[in-house]
Amino acid sequence: MRGLAEFIMRGRWQALAVAVLGSVLVFAAPISAAAIALVTMVQGLRDGGWVALWSLLPALLVGWVSGDYGTGFLLGTVFVGAVVLAQTLSLSLALLAIVPVSAVGGLALLTLNTAFLEAMLSMLDTWIAALQAESPKSGESLNAFRPTTTQVAGLMATGNALIASLSLLLGRYWQAVLFKPGAFGEEFRAFRLPSVLTAILVLVAMLGALNDSEAAAWSALAGIPVTLAGFALFHHIAKRQQLGGTFLAVGYVLWIIVDGLKVGVLLAVLLDAFLDLGRRAKAK
Repeated sequence: MRGLAEFIMRGRWQALAVAVLGSVLVFAAPISAAAIALVTMVQGLRDGGWVALWSLLPALLVGWVSGDYGTGFLLGTVFVGAVVLAQTLSLSLALLAIVPVSAVGGLALLTLNTAFLEAMLSMLDTWIAALQAESPKSGESLNAFRPTTTQVAGLMATGNALIASLSLLLGRYWQAVLFKPGAFGEEFRAFRLPSVLTAILVLVAMLGALNDSEAAAWSALAGIPVTLAGFALFHHIAKRQQLGGTFLAVGYVLWIIVDGLKVGVLLAVLLDAFLDLGRRAKAK
């Protein structure tokens, strides 16, 4: 990863080459977004905007041909987050900025590109029909959970917010590796959200999780920055208690496979926001 970061920082054209790669190869889009973030944070808005603009053009062209503007959506979102981080030096503000940008993008997708959403649902229907032919009971159960176009747009907005946040963090990590080794770990472990805002975000996310309406997919957006704050708290406690990488790895695996832990992380962040429990863990 350090070698890639060094290559990106050699010049505009090297950075653009990495950024454009993600414009045409979907699996490389998060890396390209991180490259845009790195250039923006290190060299400023002008150079970052140049790389972002020229990498967005092929992404938009691919979207015009295929109907999938997801890559362009991601690159643009990360650029906004990187600008906020470069200007404010606040990781919390940068990650929070990604949420409304993702929401606006999801609404634009729902309003201007319903054909793409309907095409995705058509593919899902074909898959369910094929499964139903093989196993009627499985197909019927899946059909009961078939999302609407509104829900798909909300899920895509939430997915964009998550990947954009991780790409921004990767760009920040690269910046620290190149110019101030060790700084990223300290910054991430110290990452917290304002207490009142944390309460609002947790409330929105929890209400959405308990609601079966179409708004539930959209409310998950509110949980993205809180979950990341939970990961930061997790890393902070692991560092102070000297629990090691195995503890972190097991924790992440459990978070992925145990749904209850996702809610637990939100509640832990809420408690920490008001009581600072994690920061006093070692003293007790």
